[in-house]
Amino acid sequence: MKKMAGFTITILFSSLTLGLIQYLITGAFSQIYLIIVFPFYFFFPLLIFAIPLQYVLNKKPKKFSFVYFLFYLLVSSAANFLLFYLASIPGYPPLFARLEIYFYSVVAAITYWFWDSIVAQKKITEH
Repeated sequence: MKKMAGFTITILFSSLTLGLIQYLITGAFSQIYLIIVFPFYFFFPLLIFAIPLQYVLNKKPKKFSFVYFLFYLLVSSAANFLLFYLASIPGYPPLFARLEIYFYSVVAAITYWFWDSIVAQKKITEH
């Protein structure tokens, strides 16, 4: 039960953090309701893609492990490419040429890795 609470807190903090970052990128105070909308936008992809990976990685907990970060980056990149592909409109540049995909992949991986290390990883190990 404690492990599930750590997963829940991690996904909530990550969604809120990514939502705030997205809100600041789009122009803070432009539309105030976006503070509420953006975290929901990030919550569901994190739930689908990050929670299963977090479950596997937490079998051998390591706080701020660079290897774990690389796993989160790989899954984040795959998820972003998939989501951008599904939302793409004909006439847009090819996916590999769109810098925002790489930006969101890195930011999402760093954010989730950070909150996972703070909240869910209970055993501190040295590298």
